[in-house]
Amino acid sequence: MSMVFKRRLSLALALLLGSACLPALAADLTAAKAKAKMCAACHGIDGIAKVADAPNLAGNGELYLARQLQAFRSGERKHPQMSVIASGLTDEDIAAVTAWYSAIKVSVELPE
Repeated sequence: MSMVFKRRLSLALALLLGSACLPALAADLTAAKAKAKMCAACHGIDGIAKVADAPNLAGNGELYLARQLQAFRSGERKHPQMSVIASGLTDEDIAAVTAWYSAIKVSVELPE
């Protein structure tokens, strides 16, 4: 069973059954956060980029992020670091990383 399926199943059960399933979802996100540590040097564990040429990942859609990683992995999209990093990612790795970054809530404060 893929991590994406497990995460979606956990979320669906949590919505249907209430808070009884939330620990399972939290455990999935804890594991996803651990997997996302490999991205933290450039993209930050909080999804806010730490280097000037890296995009912020926080709050982006899971499907969008997965498609970008898959494109780097396949060679369809090229970047000196990301092409190398993505080539070693499994589908489960991609699911974990995208689950983590898409779960981060982003808020914006506008200047007055």
